[in-house]
Amino acid sequence: WPRHTGDFSVFRVYCAPDGTPAEYHEKNVPYTPKHHLPISLKGYQPDDFTMIWGFPGTTERYLSSYGIDYNVEEFYPIIVDLFGKQLEIMDEYMAQDDAVRIMYADNHAGLANTWKNFIGQIEMLRKNKVAETKIALENKYSKWATTVKNKEYNEALPNLEKAYETLGKLSKPMYYASIAGMGLDIVQMASYFQDYVAVAQTKDQKAIDSVLDILKAQPWEEAFATSYQPIVEKTFAEMLKLYKKNVPAEQLPSFFSFIDQKYKGNIDAFTADVYKKSIFASLESIQAFLEKPSAAKVEKDMVTTMFNSLMENVMQYRAEFKKASTIVATNDRWFVKGLREMNPDKMYYPDANSTLRMSYGSVQDYDARDAVHYDYVCTMKGIMEKEIPGDIEFDVPKRLKELYEEEDFGDYGVEINGRKDVITCFLSTNDITGGNSGSPIMNGKGELIGLAFDGNWEAMSGDINFEPKLQRTINVDIRYVLFVIDKFAGAKNLIDELTIVK
Repeated sequence: WPRHTGDFSVFRVYCAPDGTPAEYHEKNVPYTPKHHLPISLKGYQPDDFTMIWGFPGTTERYLSSYGIDYNVEEFYPIIVDLFGKQLEIMDEYMAQDDAVRIMYADNHAGLANTWKNFIGQIEMLRKNKVAETKIALENKYSKWATTVKNKEYNEALPNLEKAYETLGKLSKPMYYASIAGMGLDIVQMASYFQDYVAVAQTKDQKAIDSVLDILKAQPWEEAFATSYQPIVEKTFAEMLKLYKKNVPAEQLPSFFSFIDQKYKGNIDAFTADVYKKSIFASLESIQAFLEKPSAAKVEKDMVTTMFNSLMENVMQYRAEFKKASTIVATNDRWFVKGLREMNPDKMYYPDANSTLRMSYGSVQDYDARDAVHYDYVCTMKGIMEKEIPGDIEFDVPKRLKELYEEEDFGDYGVEINGRKDVITCFLSTNDITGGNSGSPIMNGKGELIGLAFDGNWEAMSGDINFEPKLQRTINVDIRYVLFVIDKFAGAKNLIDELTIVK
């Protein structure tokens, strides 16, 4: 924050004439719900009531301090490291070619969202001293637990401490194997062929033909058409370099020893050979193989050797990792149950789990840190201030600039800071998380005033601990949405269908 993204989408839902769901048909009609939200042009003031209905993903508000330390010190840094490198490679090639940029836009956006979220969580969990807050609660819990004769309550925190210590030791070999190993495109393709190798050994021709039919039906052409080979090959090499650099030598899969011996540790040379010789390196080589299949060729393929090595490595740690994860899940439940028994008069709300939730709050500004105050709204003026011509993120359309300069805002403008403008986004204290994007935010009359789509930087630790003084929901103002539809896009026909309260 401040944020000037006008983040919204418009969909029309069609149905059968009787209002029931239906496949496409020319006689289908726009769906008419029993109720739709009237839209308020009145706006809001600080302290005004706000309510959001939506489907938040998941939160971990009852995570122990051991879980927080594990995330901050072990798990999140691995994801930041791996996703950051993948994004760096995509950025390099996407900047050079618009077709590549479009091809990878969705993948890039998903990775970038998680990558930035984890960076923010690491920073804000530390800055907000969330683990320390949890420790204070856990100390009270431990004292209380000694006063009750319940083995599970007394052992919950010690068990969590030991289990997270185990997960910390195993997180690198497990996650680097799954993301920087199994997650590589060519390794995933090789994995599809392992059933064929297994079935071929049975000499059961009917079973072999069945597996080959499944392989031939795979969308190989689509897989290669939606990837850019320079990105694929560079990602392969750079992921393996990170894998080797960050995972202890004794926890590395055996194929790294093969690279050391045959290629003198040169991962670039290994990569070049893989994409020159492997069955799975190109559409043409896969199609040629499927015309004349051979289990022996699959078994001898360098990528199959790599896949088997990764599987062997993962299986070495999987049982212990799964056991520790089960201990965490079990003792988390005992810990929360004990907390509720310790504080019988306190209401404990459930974590978000992708089901419908209501969150109430109010419109509020906030103080981010010493001498830094953030207003509760931002306007189109900020869009103009942020303009970078030619930059895909910050290039302002000519039409939008004309409307701004002419103050042609229709019914959607307001007087603010001595000038007519349009509010783009506003802040509220509603408690949301990933999954809430697009959720309607309403005033006390049940009128739509905006759409929730993000949180401020200080809210990045909110999935684990909600800080009412700092954490804010960022909402696009519904008046800006209508302004874009009406004045910018000229789609007044859509405006005419809405119930607008002036």
